[in-house]
Amino acid sequence: MRLPNNILCRIAPLAVLIPLAACSTSSEPNMRPTIMPTFAPVRPPVDAALADPCISAAATKYFLAENHITAIDAEPIGGGINQVRLKADIRDAMCTVTDKGKVRSVVDTMPKSADQVAAEEAAAAKKAAQPAPEQKPKKKS
Repeated sequence: MRLPNNILCRIAPLAVLIPLAACSTSSEPNMRPTIMPTFAPVRPPVDAALADPCISAAATKYFLAENHITAIDAEPIGGGINQVRLKADIRDAMCTVTDKGKVRSVVDTMPKSADQVAAEEAAAAKKAAQPAPEQKPKKKS
């Protein structure tokens, strides 16, 4: 007596999967290879005389606490002016500061997303479409 062919087609895959299921439920430790961590290059720390004023200015600009902002790198650009790269929460910024600690500017260096660009264009179009307020004529005395 022969079994119908369609029953064998249903049983065969299960017969193959049973040993695999038994192997995966054992109490042996996971034998997967571990991923080695990557390390960033070692940079010298940024001079506090340059970093502190930049961090304070960025905290004011972005309405963040100073502990959320870190100085990544600093490089002199000449004439007693330095550029300090900052990481402010999820933003990247560039701070221009003098040797004496006077901050000239804090500028975002991250590109804008498509949503930000579209929102700015819509706001500019809305502002251009609004009629200018009428000026009242001055009375002559």
